[in-house]
Amino acid sequence: MNKKLTVLVLTGALACSMALPAMAAQKAAVPISAPVSTEAAVSLPGSVLYYGTVQEIVKDAEGNITQLRMTSDRYGEHVMNIAAQTMWIDSGRKEASGPVTLQEGERVYIFHSAVETRSLPPQSAAFAVVRNIPMDARCAQYHKVEAVSLENGQLTIATDNGGLHLMVDQDTALSFYDSDKAATLEDIRAGSYVMAWYSTVAASEPGQAHATHLMLLPSETQAQDAVLTRGELAIMLYEQAGKPSTDVSTDYTDVADDAAYAEAVRWVSGEGYMGGYGNGAFGPEDAVSREQLVTVLWRYVGSPMLMDYPGLTRFDDVGEISHFAQSAFAWAHQKGYIAAVEDGKLAPQSAADQELAEGIFKEVAARK
Repeated sequence: MNKKLTVLVLTGALACSMALPAMAAQKAAVPISAPVSTEAAVSLPGSVLYYGTVQEIVKDAEGNITQLRMTSDRYGEHVMNIAAQTMWIDSGRKEASGPVTLQEGERVYIFHSAVETRSLPPQSAAFAVVRNIPMDARCAQYHKVEAVSLENGQLTIATDNGGLHLMVDQDTALSFYDSDKAATLEDIRAGSYVMAWYSTVAASEPGQAHATHLMLLPSETQAQDAVLTRGELAIMLYEQAGKPSTDVSTDYTDVADDAAYAEAVRWVSGEGYMGGYGNGAFGPEDAVSREQLVTVLWRYVGSPMLMDYPGLTRFDDVGEISHFAQSAFAWAHQKGYIAAVEDGKLAPQSAADQELAEGIFKEVAARK
């Protein structure tokens, strides 16, 4: 899908230096590691940097961290959803760091999904939590390896939508995340993820930096591909219905006629299952919350009503369900389509993932 976003782009070195108090009052959150300091239309970044203070640590019944409620003078409040796939990095030691010693009041970097909920505060999936941050420009940066090339013993990694090239040579230390296994240049492949330590980014096009250390991350555990978007939900619903033809015409400003989800968006809009935001946009790349997911499916099956269903009253966050989603959430819970998350809460505002949506669709199809 073509993800476009107008953003203020900064160098990776500048992003690291945001730890300095003098920068605290500047503008709100921006993507990391782009090579120039100017406003330009670029593809949605694979991750966004948030720097702030841990305000609250939310854990499940087993003591596992499920959310970090963050506060930041620069970025405002944000809820970071923590999963088993979230990486924990000690930037100063250049090694994996467990979350056991994390305390409220600690200041951390969090590289999170560019897709977030529209709730207040917004929520998004945390890919990497970086602790023990040095007060200079050499902190760990999270990158996807988009392409690699090897010439004269030097490996060049293209990342940040091609906007940054990381140079890796015999002076670059290599390691694996949470493993003593020795890493080699051959282990760095397109599609993988790394934490990279570097300082100065050359003012070139694309930007260039020499990596002093690369930590290879377990790419198969990345969370960003699991987030369900509105465009993907439209496609799933459209395919569930057998891809019916439609003559509905929509003029959403962010849905191109040749987009993969264009026909699906026209159909779900015409049927009234999903709609736009009222400002001419549909938001096909926006994350779908759990309550939005069940509401769309509830509409799809005819908006059935339940009489005095008490099943949600035992959850202490039942009051967080939006008014528009209350009947749908009750229906979905009564049917067993949706259950509490690991911490025993309904989490209606949390982002839904593709696995949850696929499971519900499968159940709905089986019961027809």
